[in-house]
Amino acid sequence: MLIFWKGEKCRMNQRALEKVRENYRQLAAPSGLRLSEEDCIICGSFGGYQVIVHPTVNGSRAYYNTLTVEIAAKTSGDPISKQDWKLYTKEHKNVSSAVQNQYLIILVLKNIMKYDKLAEVLNEELQNLTSYLRLRGYENCCQFCGKTGEEASPCSVSGLCAQLCPDCFQNVSQNTLMAQQESRNTSENMVGGIVGALLGTLIGVVCIIVLSQLGYVAALSGVVMAVCTLKGYELLGKKLSVKGIVICCVLMTVMTYVGDRLDWAIVVARELELDFVSSYRLIPLLLQEQVLDSAVYWGNLVMVYLFLLLGAVPTVINILKDKKNEGKVSRL
Repeated sequence: MLIFWKGEKCRMNQRALEKVRENYRQLAAPSGLRLSEEDCIICGSFGGYQVIVHPTVNGSRAYYNTLTVEIAAKTSGDPISKQDWKLYTKEHKNVSSAVQNQYLIILVLKNIMKYDKLAEVLNEELQNLTSYLRLRGYENCCQFCGKTGEEASPCSVSGLCAQLCPDCFQNVSQNTLMAQQESRNTSENMVGGIVGALLGTLIGVVCIIVLSQLGYVAALSGVVMAVCTLKGYELLGKKLSVKGIVICCVLMTVMTYVGDRLDWAIVVARELELDFVSSYRLIPLLLQEQVLDSAVYWGNLVMVYLFLLLGAVPTVINILKDKKNEGKVSRL
């Protein structure tokens, strides 16, 4: 969401974060809801339902001007069908999508840049949604077990929002604590992790070569390289520590260079009708003799590394953020 750096950049981002919090306080006020300062999540009771409102997340990015509304509710009658939710979306111009996943109803509002207008829209759509649910006989319930009543309330589980009854909250807390303890007791197998990371980089190398041969230098190759390397380390290393992440970053850097050179070796082998191994070895000489254009070669390598950064940095940040939130269970 927001990355904190040292020095002046840190102060700038702190100010930006406080600005977001102030904007979200303004969003919460008209609806009588409250803001969870740490998580930047709006929550509370509205129209007889417990409501959670948070920025819409797409991948690793949060969009603060596009809100997602979540209500956990169930009915003793016929549930609202997918077709009815599609019709609901068409009838409300400020709603981007409306779906129901078991007991959880998720409403995504359209992007509105001005926060005062967004506050009006949020209040209006909360009224529309809660009225619609009441007409259909929906009652507030626990998101996990479906127990109805006023007991269910918003909470944060490892950085994710949920509406849980006291029993489910206690169970989740205990399970999370046990998982955290088990993770702490698991020792990191660095040798296995390195082997797993190397296997992961091979998938990334294949992705770089295939995309390049198709005429693309895409950020997808960076994402594939990062995810496969880190997951490979975690699978065979049993645990992914900060040290493991550093090792993975070094391997990604080296193997990205190898992947780019293998790609050029394929081109040389095809154009000069040589075998692949000889083509790979000849690349430095071909660059020296200017048979290969140095500017094109190094420029392409820089582009590959750039896309590796674009793919790897958000992936690493998300992993570190998930590890920071891991094991945190609290009421909002």
